[in-house]
Amino acid sequence: MIFALCGVSALSAQTSPPRLTQVQPAGAQKGATLDLVVSGQFLDNAETLHFDFPGVKVQLAGDSEKVTIKPNPKQKGGMKGPVAQTAQRFKVTLPADAPLGIHDVRVVTKLGISNPRAFVVGDLKEAAEKESNDDVDKAQKVDLNTTVNGIVLSPTDVDYYAFTGKKGQRIVISCLTTSIDSKLPAQLQLYGNDGKYLGVSRAYANDDAVLDATLPADGEYLLRLSSFTYTQGGADYFYRVTIGTGPWIDAVSPLAVEPGKETKVTVWGRNLPGGVPDPSAQVDGRTLDKITVTVKAPTDPQKLQRLDYSGVNLPLAAALDGMELRVKNDVGSSNPFLLTYASSPVVLDAGGNESPEKAQKLTLPCEVSGRIEKKGDRDWYSFTLKKGETIRIDVRGERIGSPIDLFFQVRDEKGKMFPEQDENPDITSNLFYTRSEDPPAYKFTAPSDGVYSLLITSREAVSSAGPRHFYLARIGRDDPDFHLIAMPAANTPEGVTLGQGGRQAWVVFAFREGGFTGDIALSGEALPPGISMPPQKIAFGQKTAAFVIGAAPEAPPTIASLKVVGTASIGGKKIVREVRGASIIFPGPANVNNVILISRMDREMVLAVRGQAPYAVAADKPTITVIQGEKINIPVKMTPIRADFKLPVQVLVLNPPPGLVSQNVTLSNDKKSGTVALDSKTPPAPGVYTLVLRGQTTILTKGAPPKGPQPPNLVEASLPVTLIIVPKQLAKLAVDKNLKVSLSKKNELTVRVDRLFDFPGEFKVEIVPSKKEIAPASGTIKEGQDETNIPLTIASGAKVGTTVQATVRATAMFNGVPIIHEVKNVNLVVSK
Repeated sequence: MIFALCGVSALSAQTSPPRLTQVQPAGAQKGATLDLVVSGQFLDNAETLHFDFPGVKVQLAGDSEKVTIKPNPKQKGGMKGPVAQTAQRFKVTLPADAPLGIHDVRVVTKLGISNPRAFVVGDLKEAAEKESNDDVDKAQKVDLNTTVNGIVLSPTDVDYYAFTGKKGQRIVISCLTTSIDSKLPAQLQLYGNDGKYLGVSRAYANDDAVLDATLPADGEYLLRLSSFTYTQGGADYFYRVTIGTGPWIDAVSPLAVEPGKETKVTVWGRNLPGGVPDPSAQVDGRTLDKITVTVKAPTDPQKLQRLDYSGVNLPLAAALDGMELRVKNDVGSSNPFLLTYASSPVVLDAGGNESPEKAQKLTLPCEVSGRIEKKGDRDWYSFTLKKGETIRIDVRGERIGSPIDLFFQVRDEKGKMFPEQDENPDITSNLFYTRSEDPPAYKFTAPSDGVYSLLITSREAVSSAGPRHFYLARIGRDDPDFHLIAMPAANTPEGVTLGQGGRQAWVVFAFREGGFTGDIALSGEALPPGISMPPQKIAFGQKTAAFVIGAAPEAPPTIASLKVVGTASIGGKKIVREVRGASIIFPGPANVNNVILISRMDREMVLAVRGQAPYAVAADKPTITVIQGEKINIPVKMTPIRADFKLPVQVLVLNPPPGLVSQNVTLSNDKKSGTVALDSKTPPAPGVYTLVLRGQTTILTKGAPPKGPQPPNLVEASLPVTLIIVPKQLAKLAVDKNLKVSLSKKNELTVRVDRLFDFPGEFKVEIVPSKKEIAPASGTIKEGQDETNIPLTIASGAKVGTTVQATVRATAMFNGVPIIHEVKNVNLVVSK
């Protein structure tokens, strides 16, 4: 089927929310007034900017401009073709008390709100790169203690900066790229005024770089900044480089702090206030300073479940809760360093524990803050367990910002090693990629009473070590918990814009910990007027799901932060976790099955309400009940809301439960109803699932597609649909099929169940005899129990030797549906 484009572009253009690709400069000094230029698609109707902190003054500064970013034909490895975008200039004034760190900025237009881009608030003066600074004699002169915002425009573009310093000054040069949504693999090189090479840095943390040097003499110094290997460059390869004598934190011990307690922590870094050199702590051959500071973690339960960290929050940090530490000298503040919250007493690696014989003794539960402090370091710990006692060992390195490839082993007193734990292959989604070099959490049950040893070390310990090679080991009880991450249901950088009468969906990822597999209820709190979120659920064991939020037909236009929470019952207690927002940074292909997309956590969840939704999709039934293994058919309909909407709409189930694959159906004004089928490759576990239908327009044209940026598909979501998958069985029923019943004694039939799917409920048991010699009987296997004894009554006059066949029936209720289990031909033989 081919649909003409006539009328389509106008409709799509009128309903296209903005897409933000770049912000220049990528940051500013707090209290500053600056011209901020944003570029992207569909920015023509720009109104303002939305920051994740209050007090920012924003004004439009001129009309939008059409710009085309073209690749350099002489360079290889850059952009593959021209990209048409819109640029819009704003005048921005930051408040004097603007919080330091990396923030989110979004563009707001008459048609919606964009995806976020990183914007950094600093406390040093700022400058912009001035081209051409691509050679030594063209080096841009900057003052010390300045941050420069620049771009590596092509793979071979090199930016030179010259600054004047004094003998003995310790200069720290930091270059942010990965942290601020840039693709640049930065390389820094420093030279003296005599051309002497003073140092190089790259890949300090992801693609960020940090270079440190003590100046040998008064004079001018030269910084050379480039893309490592000179194969990548373009508009997405921007940076923020800071040159100065401000403080920098490399490592902290301990890495976790107990809530409500004052904790003295040791800080290693450069230019630390009152710092003393620590010869044992070196990074890239440079000796670090050391200081001790006191920190206090909050006690508020809501704060303790947050990640209050103003550095970059990558997917690996999704399940962390913590706070940041900064220090300040007479120049300014340091970078932030993440401290997590401890759930048990914190123990420091005491050192000298390089062998099982010298293992450091631990009292469980505890959290060990350690590091691979020297090459070849192997840290041994020991603890005592009783037979059958179970502990959980979770060792974190990469997840808390360490450049370390950890593994650990547990051994008994005879040296027997239990399964070694290495990198964690678990992948939540290619949209939010969380594969880690950290080992997976290990649940260990002691086979006997005794002392057990734990070895923690790194695969690169023989060649790489130092203060930044830190780790945190949680050892103790299996504490069930969960964290939730939600992002727009798209494989491109997207904001979320609701039309009046429309609905939009988020994909939600559940990070389950400590063996927690239960249901998680989702709900919105303090939603803006006209915005609603029906109760929804992440089902038992489900790691990926979706939820939907809608706008009433009369909802007023708004830009609003959202608070969505997940609630679960764990150990009889109500646990509430706030959903954290996330977004994709760079667009990916249509099929992301085998493509890893780059994403990060956002500072907030935001939506806009703008205009009228073009159409609505809905299921004919709010609840669908099927037996496990049956094909699932969902009757759906599409209803145009806007009179000018005449596009075909493909409807499918967004993120169906594991084992199910959605087949889409195309609806139109001529065919407004159809059926979405869910095919089962592997039948999902029984349970109650929330399904969200997603409609997407398909724009097909005759001939060549139109030039310029293509309008996005128009996407709408349905109200949630409840899918109840009923099991064929909830347990395996077991009885003695040949039982003698005595005329002179008390008789009982033992009925046992082997529960399936962790079903906890009760079973109503019936015994139905085929003859009147034995009376019918009944009983109950109570919740949490696995058997019951049911008394049998033999009729008076029953003859010895009579065999009565009976059927044993056990019925359990699963979400209101009775599930019947039977054992037939049970022989009850009458005896004396």
